[in-house]
Amino acid sequence: MLALIAAGIAFAVYPILRGSAVETGFSAAELYARPAWLLAHSLGMIGFIASAWGLLAVDRWAGRLAFGGTLLVLPYYGAEAFGLNAIGRLAVQLHDPSGVAAADMFRYQPVAMTAFAAGLLLVAAAGVRLLLLLRHRPMFLRVGLTITGLGLLTYLPQFFVPIEGRIADGIVLGIGLVLLAMATANRQNPGR
Repeated sequence: MLALIAAGIAFAVYPILRGSAVETGFSAAELYARPAWLLAHSLGMIGFIASAWGLLAVDRWAGRLAFGGTLLVLPYYGAEAFGLNAIGRLAVQLHDPSGVAAADMFRYQPVAMTAFAAGLLLVAAAGVRLLLLLRHRPMFLRVGLTITGLGLLTYLPQFFVPIEGRIADGIVLGIGLVLLAMATANRQNPGR
């Protein structure tokens, strides 16, 4: 259950560290060049991997769906983390933000967007699977399943809200994953 706790922490911290700015020109370059940008997106990747791993212990189908989604979103996250950081650092170093326009070239590249969206739809399906497990479960486990399921289900739509909404979604998902880890550990060790 350590994987679920690690995922919860990673998803909660990721949007906070990511930061926000107008993502054009020099403000985008400064945002992308920050070490926190790189760390934040690395935490996002860790969150996906650890949650998929942890969900396998909760439910085989939810874990498989999350793993499939993770495989599809990781290349996009890698480009966001490492590619945009390099573009931002170069733009800041050269005092020329014109290269920042390349960010949209790979963000909105059709194959990349399709794989990313398909991955997040699989993650949402893992959330739906968790919500379908609610029946006849102990109350504490139902709370963990519900919050985690809703957090996974809303992961794709949160990209279309302001940063405050993204931070809230990350914190809610983080809380859900930690509660799910605790509930699952209690279920496996009923004497605790």
